[in-house]
Amino acid sequence: MLWLLAILPMIVVLIGILYFKQSGARMAVVGWLVTLALACTVFKTDLIVAGGATIYGLLKSFGITIAVVATMLMIFLMKEIGALDTISEAIKRVAATPEQQAIFIGIGFGSFVTSLGVVTPSLFPPLLVALGFSPFAAVSVSVLGYNATTSFALLAIPLTLPADIFGLDLEMFTYKVCIYLPVIAVLISFAMLWVIGGKESVKKGWIDALVAGLTIGISCLVFIIIGVPVMIIGVLAGMLTMGILYFYSKYTGKLPKFDEPLDRKKIMKAMSPWLILITLALLISVPAITTELKAVDGVAITILGEGVDFDVLAQTYTWIFISLLVSLFILKPTKEQLTNVFNVWKVRIWGPAIAYSLFFSIAYIMAWSAMHTINSTMVPVPDFANLNMNMVIGNALSNTLGAKFAFFAAWLGLFGAMVGGSETGSNVLFYPIQKQAATNLNYSDAEFMTIYGAHANSGGVASAITPSKINNAVATIDGGAELESQVMQKHLGIVILITIVIGIMTVAFLAWGV
Repeated sequence: MLWLLAILPMIVVLIGILYFKQSGARMAVVGWLVTLALACTVFKTDLIVAGGATIYGLLKSFGITIAVVATMLMIFLMKEIGALDTISEAIKRVAATPEQQAIFIGIGFGSFVTSLGVVTPSLFPPLLVALGFSPFAAVSVSVLGYNATTSFALLAIPLTLPADIFGLDLEMFTYKVCIYLPVIAVLISFAMLWVIGGKESVKKGWIDALVAGLTIGISCLVFIIIGVPVMIIGVLAGMLTMGILYFYSKYTGKLPKFDEPLDRKKIMKAMSPWLILITLALLISVPAITTELKAVDGVAITILGEGVDFDVLAQTYTWIFISLLVSLFILKPTKEQLTNVFNVWKVRIWGPAIAYSLFFSIAYIMAWSAMHTINSTMVPVPDFANLNMNMVIGNALSNTLGAKFAFFAAWLGLFGAMVGGSETGSNVLFYPIQKQAATNLNYSDAEFMTIYGAHANSGGVASAITPSKINNAVATIDGGAELESQVMQKHLGIVILITIVIGIMTVAFLAWGV
């Protein structure tokens, strides 16, 4: 029953959020303590290793955690000075109904800015509330919408990082992810309509959902086939989707007419933090510039032989802060407004920061379990293959499921994203589990890549129920633990359904040799 103990921390987290209505931040602490205790007792992990894994996880989460708190500061400022109200009025001119707005913002704009490294659970909830969405709908759209293209987040780090670490063919890996997207994107688009208004919203917005889902899913697949650089596929797909949705609404007469002309100068001023950030993010996405920025930054830390290179100048969070500072000269907030923003920000950032950080720590404790130290370097214990928490789960899956593993492999991506807090964490930390199980079952390298593509997609879909992301979104509108639980409960069924579809597609792709 070791496999059950290996997954116990996340079972505890889910029960705490769903049934006891505890916050994601609080359950992150509980999950970390449970993981630490199990690793050091049942799974024979040296306490120094477990402590090192905790610190390493905190450091590895630094990029996403700081990006979250930076985005929160930006959005709180935009809300305080009224910029979000101005932007919301502009959005109503390109997407009139709540259904159109949810699809346009969640699927199109969400994919676009997520690909550039902006954290939409930090960015969107206040904007959607300003548009008239309920707190529940605002959080749902923020954490659900961009999930089809989560693999292309942060200029495609979820794909490029595991490809670099494990020596994978990046283009092949990306292609295997993209073959799922036309179906997944459509399902997510319809799911978004369902959560904001049930059958009535689906009836009103099904064409928009179908157009958006097919556009973003098919475009990603076409882009990788024709050789578009992986780093910008999500950016281009998001832009194309927004454009198609706008022209569809315009030429079908769905857009309302306004007596007053659009004040473009006022809108540009309100959107200045985003426009500056988008410009800078596009610049640092140029490979030559990225390489130069990384060369300048020499900040690195080693924990038990494992290095962490911060690459501060190449990280999106640095440019979020810079964008925010530059935009101050355009927005010109008063001293009182800045004080109000800082007071709100310093209170609300702790929950998301704790949640993101500790879920990374949980993932690394699991990855480093069944290790001890010799001369400050980690080495496996004699029975490592049977005691490492990840290996235990992988072996249990292959031994129990056998030929059915292809269908259930996607569930490991779902679990991995919940543990690691993101698809990137899932793809990197749970690769050994998938590889071990696939090797045990004699899958070829090509077949394994199809399975790993399913893993990545289900990890992306898991963003809809990842405690750290939900906690982050709720914190931006000062919602409570009960709202987190409500969102988790509503999204859980959606995520399970989509993961089942991914499993069916995986079996079909393997049978067809795709």
